[in-house]
Amino acid sequence: MFKSLKSGLAKVFANQKIDQNTIRDFEDLLITSDVDVETSELIASKLANEKFSNAPSLEEIQSSLSKIINEIVSTNIKKIDYKNNAKPYVILMVGVNGSGKTTTIAKLANQFQKEKKNVLLVAADTFRAAAAEQLNEWADKIGTDFVRDADKSDPASVVYKSIAYANKNNIDVVIIDTAGRLQNKTDLMDQLGKIDRVLKKHDETLPHDSIISIDATTGQNALKQVEEFNKFTKITGIIMTKFDSNAAGGTLVSISNKTKIPILAIGSGEQISDLIDFDPEQFSNNFIKN
Repeated sequence: MFKSLKSGLAKVFANQKIDQNTIRDFEDLLITSDVDVETSELIASKLANEKFSNAPSLEEIQSSLSKIINEIVSTNIKKIDYKNNAKPYVILMVGVNGSGKTTTIAKLANQFQKEKKNVLLVAADTFRAAAAEQLNEWADKIGTDFVRDADKSDPASVVYKSIAYANKNNIDVVIIDTAGRLQNKTDLMDQLGKIDRVLKKHDETLPHDSIISIDATTGQNALKQVEEFNKFTKITGIIMTKFDSNAAGGTLVSISNKTKIPILAIGSGEQISDLIDFDPEQFSNNFIKN
């Protein structure tokens, strides 16, 4: 993971000097690793202000960079509380098509079930029949309750009914799947805002969390996705999916710096257990050193 960045660092700092030229080349390297321009400039500036010897080793530079990255991604730390006692604990899942949202929902449900929680999966993506079918398959596979409505029905209506179902059937956790909206589809984004308002008719504190799934290989467009979704429902956390050898990693750094929304977890595979809490220090070390 992150091999191109690490090999690039070795080339940029090969002469063991930190001057204007190496800082400029370092900024360019960060941008090619999916870090946005503003965040690249911030990281480079912090590195330039570090107190180094005249000829610092690559290991010294890497160590300083790891600390700088850690400061950025640790700005707002939060983990998913799988033992949460709010009842029902309601999670609204959002994200574009192909971001791994439905699989992530299944992974979350599985983690809650390990804590002996009764889970309800809600198919509020009524625009694609395949989306509801996929979620239903997961519900059957892991043994959760499941609620859907007719295709093309009002998603907000499905959500409203799901909370009533949860209250009646002793459900601990409700996870709501929403349409894989592209952030430039105004009508669908407005529907997301409607879902948020309908939840608040049940309880002003709902949803307890609005989590966005972001494909780690998306690149800098991922930042725009987070910013746009956040306009319609307040995003409380991010799960980065498909975080494997194809992910440059800079996307996560940019999102942390620009939005201050916590990265909750990392999904690295298709297995139901392939979801781990985000560890800022481990990520920073991996991003720069390993």
